[in-house]
Order: sequence, then structure tokens, then C-alpha cells
Amino acid sequence: MKIQKNIKDIKFTNCNVWGTEMPVSEPIVMASAAGWYVGTVCKDPDCGGMIVPFDRHTDYMTQESAQKCLDADEADGSTLPNGFDMEYLNA
Repeated sequence: MKIQKNIKDIKFTNCNVWGTEMPVSEPIVMASAAGWYVGTVCKDPDCGGMIVPFDRHTDYMTQESAQKCLDADEADGSTLPNGFDMEYLNA
């Protein structure tokens, strides 16, 4: 997993994920072996708080396209293509 943003700069929100409290990141540009995408990471309590991939919110694309997708989402306040909304996790 690659993350385009410095870990210390990523904002995390505590979320109830299937009955377990865990910090989940803001949407960020990241990559797996399949390519770049916009997704989130979490500090997994089962792994001692290690940062691990949490969810992929877009299809795979180039790094530049993923950044444009994230920038456009932040600029107009819309949700990412799959309708991801951090408020949903906190409901």
C-alpha cells in the first residue's frame, strides 16, 4: 500500500465499525498493486493500531486522476463516486 499523504498529516475520526471503535482516515489518494485510487485507511485495533487499508471509494486509475477526483470532491462538497460519507460511519 502506498499513501500519497504523510501519515502525520492524515485526519482520523473515531468510528464504530461493526461494534468496534477504530480511527478511520479522511479520504486520501493511495495505491495497491492494482493501481491508484481514493480510499481510506484505519488504525486497526486487532493489529496493535497499525495503519491498514480500510475501503476503496473509486475505481483504479492513474495517480494524477485519483488526485483530481479527490480535489474535485473536496472543492464541490459532493461525495465520492460510491457515495462514501464519513457521517455514515458515525451514525
